[in-house]
Amino acid sequence: MAIEPQPTGVVRVARPVLTTIVLSTALQIRGVVSMAHNSDQWSRLLGRDVPYQGISLTVKDNTVSADLYLIVESGSNIVEVGTAVQEEVATAIENMIGMQVRDVNVYIQDVA
Repeated sequence: MAIEPQPTGVVRVARPVLTTIVLSTALQIRGVVSMAHNSDQWSRLLGRDVPYQGISLTVKDNTVSADLYLIVESGSNIVEVGTAVQEEVATAIENMIGMQVRDVNVYIQDVA
């Protein structure tokens, strides 16, 4: 007879951990050069504020929304890179943390 383990308390994931998971997942996608930063020239020219690490997360209840600001490799299919980032980031959040993903928005800030 197998005994199922009983929960002994609460497991909470700190926001920086969630940010690290999103960041490392996005940077592993072929075609992603780096995350955009608020010091990048295009963010200033476009008048768009880019978050500190190029990631903005909103967590409500057990649901995550993510905005990612990327610099992609020259010659890459930008739509394919963006779609791959959306899929992989959503999968990583769901599998590693068990949270629901509302949306993953990708903003291509530059090509390098």
